[in-house]
Amino acid sequence: MPTQTLSPPPPGRDSNRVYQAATRPARPPAATVRVVLVLDVPAGSAELPSRAAQLADEFGRLIAHSVPGVRARKAVVSAVHSVVLPMAEAARTAGLTIDRFNREVRIDGERVRLTYREFELLCYLAALPRRPISRAELMRDVWHDRAPGGGVSLRTVDTHVRRLRVKLGPHARVLTTIRGRGYRFDPGADVKFLAPGVGARGA
Repeated sequence: MPTQTLSPPPPGRDSNRVYQAATRPARPPAATVRVVLVLDVPAGSAELPSRAAQLADEFGRLIAHSVPGVRARKAVVSAVHSVVLPMAEAARTAGLTIDRFNREVRIDGERVRLTYREFELLCYLAALPRRPISRAELMRDVWHDRAPGGGVSLRTVDTHVRRLRVKLGPHARVLTTIRGRGYRFDPGADVKFLAPGVGARGA
């Protein structure tokens, strides 16, 4: 049986990794190239890795049938374990990161789950740092897809800001209430905002 050597997987969260490779005979010609497909599957379910491996096998057979000379190996499931991040990587992920590109918010590398409207509200404020923004402006621009009188009120804005502060935890301070005017986004050195046309912007 031909053998296959796989490089150690890169550091990451606990997961199961499925490998699917286009293979070659035991004595391949010098021009043979090996192609490896790697799938990161969430841990915690015994069914997901086996299902992913089954689909990878089907995909391999499809490629072997479509491309002359290609042979597909059976998928292999390999466990991937969490490791301590190097200091440089830990520093890169430290603090609050608001990523408009990928629509996600992270605190010290851990993802914060926000609703669609909470994320839009946070990004709107982050795009205009240190500028007081009225509730009326937020209602108009963040809830622009709602019909007039569709239930959006000053109380709705306040409720969303309050929920954001809870979810941001130690970074709740970035949302400052301007009495009688609205809210202001006050980023510190540990806050990064990534957005199209802006790039990485900190304090």
